[in-house]
Amino acid sequence: MRTVIHMKTDYGADSHPFDTLAADRAALSERARMPSWLSPALGLITGAWVASPALFGRSDDSFGLFLYVAALVLVLGATRATGVRLHSVGARGRIAFGVLVPAGLLLYSASLALVSLELTWWSLVPSLLMAAVTFGAVRMIDHSRRSKLQSGH
Repeated sequence: MRTVIHMKTDYGADSHPFDTLAADRAALSERARMPSWLSPALGLITGAWVASPALFGRSDDSFGLFLYVAALVLVLGATRATGVRLHSVGARGRIAFGVLVPAGLLLYSASLALVSLELTWWSLVPSLLMAAVTFGAVRMIDHSRRSKLQSGH
């Protein structure tokens, strides 16, 4: 025996189902916003990583490992708080990440070079640049992820 259920939804005189869907997507996008502390915290962590050769010498890997674990905990905690995974970041998010990684390696190398030339205080410049690049990239990744959620793709 087959049962057919007819559902009747009252959307009001001025409302359409697609308007409701768009409003739901906008609400989801707003709820999926990464916490405001994430960008500065990750900027601080990556900046500290770039400054680590000046702070601890080139042979100390334990501080880098600590920073990596701290960044991982922050990202996983923020992802859990929003309930949206990071794999759906969109094209702009992938580009931001693609810029972030080489920039980090380049700035870390610059910091190592400055320390080897005994220009230790100058390693503050690549460190601050790394913090700024990370801050911008994390914001762009979040914006791209939320735009993708809002568009429904």
